[in-house]
Amino acid sequence: MKFALLSLAIIVLLGIVIVVMGMLAPKDHQLSLSQDYPVPASTLYQLVRNYEAYPGWRTGIKSMQRDGELRYIEESGHGKIPYRIIEDQPDKRLVSRIDDPELPFSGTWTFEISGNHGSSQLRITETGSVPNPLMRFFATYVFSHEKTMRTYLDDVERKFKQKT
Repeated sequence: MKFALLSLAIIVLLGIVIVVMGMLAPKDHQLSLSQDYPVPASTLYQLVRNYEAYPGWRTGIKSMQRDGELRYIEESGHGKIPYRIIEDQPDKRLVSRIDDPELPFSGTWTFEISGNHGSSQLRITETGSVPNPLMRFFATYVFSHEKTMRTYLDDVERKFKQKT
């Protein structure tokens, strides 16, 4: 009986620590990562903008479904997440926003592309908000906000290496 009560107390204490750490983590965040590629800006933009092709080269993407002119639904191990394109400047800038207010997180991904003599740079900026302290704990301390961006940039590099 003592072992069961001690185990329960440890679980409750751990839960409290996780929630408090989540409450102390910032609700809003903004991070940017960038990487250079040996392709023209137009080629990089076309890859980023062609959402329907993402399952063929992006890690963890099961499907991408167009849902109207500027809306698409990404399915991954995290479930289905709808996005809406809110800004599109060909070969320069693309901004997508999570398009479901019921999700426990929200935000935008900004893709900025700059070119120079046949090569280009992709800069991704994630501006997000995670109101739920439990989700915020895991997003901050377990999964890392930058992990998806880093994977995306690495996937782009791998995709261009396949073409050569």
